[in-house]
Amino acid sequence: MIRITTKRLIIRDHQEDDIYAMHELLCDKKAMFYLPEIRTSNIDETKDNLKIALDEAKANDRNKYFFAIINNDTQDYIGKIGFTRTSESTYGKVMNLGCFIKQEYWGKGIVTEAARAVIDYAFNNLYTIKIETGCLTENKGSERVMNKLGMRKEAELNKHTLLGDKFYDRVEYSLFKEDWERQKEVYSETV
Repeated sequence: MIRITTKRLIIRDHQEDDIYAMHELLCDKKAMFYLPEIRTSNIDETKDNLKIALDEAKANDRNKYFFAIINNDTQDYIGKIGFTRTSESTYGKVMNLGCFIKQEYWGKGIVTEAARAVIDYAFNNLYTIKIETGCLTENKGSERVMNKLGMRKEAELNKHTLLGDKFYDRVEYSLFKEDWERQKEVYSETV
């Protein structure tokens, strides 16, 4: 079982007893607005989502790393963060990062803190050479997180994603391991 701790968070593989807290998040239309393909409408759909995370955690050749974000003080379930291996070569793996949390935790730096921890884990433990992610341009909070993580914008895609009856623009970001290592060196020198 993977378990990563930060100042405020425990980031760990999911457990079966996460089901009800996870369902509360996954069926929240506002929290899941930008991820309708993951949003659930009943507990059985949430159980299916949780089963994928539980099965992947047991897999020998794991492709998906879906973690629960837990408040270190209260032990409350905050949200989900993780990455999926999108490609692999002799140089290493490329992972796609994603995260979503309960509304009451928005704007508190939780996603940035959790993302730093899982990015560091991926680069240092999983032979990862590049992390990719993206969001709809209207999702300014997510884009701010990407900038705080030192990611570089790679693309702006016009009218890329259809949600409901509207097309949205999308931005794509990435971070290479060598850039992450340089950032950590600069950060440690300034602290």
